[in-house]
Amino acid sequence: MEKNFTSSKLFLNSVFLIILLAFTVSSVNAQITCPNESVLWSENFGSGTVPTSDPDVLTSGLTYQETGDLSAEGVYRVVNNTQAKPEWHSSPDHTGDLNGKMLVVNGQAETFYQHEVTSSGFAPGAYTVSLYIMNVDAAGLCAPNPLLPVVTFTVEYLSESNTWVPLSGSPYVAAPVPQSATPIWTNIGSSFTLPSTGSFMPGVIRITLGDGTVGGCGNDFALDDIKFGLCPEGGPAPVEFINFKAQQKGNSVSLDWSTAQEINNSYFEVQRSADGNSNWDKIATVNGAGNSQVLRNYSAVDASPLSGINYYRIRQVDYDGHFRYSSTVNVKTNIAKTGVSVLVNPFRNNLSVNFSGTTSQVVSARLIDITGKQVAIEKWSITPGTTRQDFSNISGLQQGLYILSIRNDSGEILYNGKVVKQ
Repeated sequence: MEKNFTSSKLFLNSVFLIILLAFTVSSVNAQITCPNESVLWSENFGSGTVPTSDPDVLTSGLTYQETGDLSAEGVYRVVNNTQAKPEWHSSPDHTGDLNGKMLVVNGQAETFYQHEVTSSGFAPGAYTVSLYIMNVDAAGLCAPNPLLPVVTFTVEYLSESNTWVPLSGSPYVAAPVPQSATPIWTNIGSSFTLPSTGSFMPGVIRITLGDGTVGGCGNDFALDDIKFGLCPEGGPAPVEFINFKAQQKGNSVSLDWSTAQEINNSYFEVQRSADGNSNWDKIATVNGAGNSQVLRNYSAVDASPLSGINYYRIRQVDYDGHFRYSSTVNVKTNIAKTGVSVLVNPFRNNLSVNFSGTTSQVVSARLIDITGKQVAIEKWSITPGTTRQDFSNISGLQQGLYILSIRNDSGEILYNGKVVKQ
C-alpha cells in the first residue's frame, strides 16, 4: 500500500511539473515606451473561456474558426490559450488576467488587423504603436527552415481631404519572431511622427497590422496588448540605454551614458536646459555606433554649465534623419567664477591683469585694435588665489583704444572690455 501511495505521489508530482512547465512564459525586450508616455488606446482582447471573433480583425485577411485545430492557413480565434494545435506552445495571454484572451493566428501573407483611434484633435508630434507577440511554434518545428512571423505596422491619419496619409516612420517592419523552446512574449513596435497639418488637426488615426510571411509550415503566432501612445518629449531613442548621468567635475559637468543596443544610430546630440522644459541648447555631438549589440560607453563635457540646476537630455538621430529624445537628467552645480581686473587703465608701457579664483587654469588674453586686428596675445597659467600677469612687448603699440578679451581653456569669456594705451 505504501509503495502504491508513493508511486501515485510521484506520478502526481510529475503531472504537476509538466503542467507548470507548459504554462511557464517569459517576456523579453524592453517595453516600447517614451518619457511621460500617455496611452491613448490599448487592446488586451478581454478574458473568458469561450473563443470569440474580433471586430478589428479584417475578414479579407483572416477567417474566424471557433473550434478545432487551426490547421488551415489564414485562420484565427480570440482565446485564452495559445495551443490551438497540439504541437504549439501552451501558454496564457501576456496581460496576465484570469482566463485572459489573445489573438491566435495561423498566418499567411495578409493585412489582418485594423483599428481607428478617434480624438477631438491629434497634435503634431511623436506617437508609439507596440504589441506583444509570441511565435507559438516550439523550437525545431518545421525544421530546418521554418517560416517566421514578420509584422508590419502601418500608421496613418485622415487628412482634411478625407484621404489616409502615413505618419513619418510608417510602415515599420519588425524583425522576424523566432521559435523558442518555451513560450516567450516579445515586445515589438516603433515610434511614428505626425507632421504639422496647419490649422487642421486630424481627428482619426488608423493602425493597420500586416503579416509579411506567406502561409506554410511556421508563421504561427499569438498577439496581445496592442498599445497606441503619445510621446510628449519626442519619442523613444532607438537604443537601449543602460544609464545616463551627469556630475560636476571642477567648473565643468561630465556626462556619461552607455548603450546595450543600437539600431541605425548615426549620432547623439547632448542638449542642456535651465528649466528642463524649454530652450534646449546643443552642447556636444557624439558619433554613434550605427548598429551594435554590445555594451558601448559614451561621454561628453559641458565646459560652461549654468550656475544652479542644469538639465540634460540626448537627442538621438538615425541615419535617415529621424530623431528621438532620451529621458532627462539634472545636476546642481556650484561654479567657482574667476575674477579679472585690469590694474592700470589707461596704461603706458605695461598692461597688468589681476586674477582671483579657486582653481588652476590656463587662460588666453588678446588685445584687438579698433579695426578688429589682433595685435598681441598671451597664454597664462592661473593658480588658486590671486595671480598677476603682464603683457610683454607692447611698448611699441600706437596710442589709442583697444579691446582686451580673456578666455579660459574651456572657451568661457572671463573678461571683455576696453583699455587705452597712452
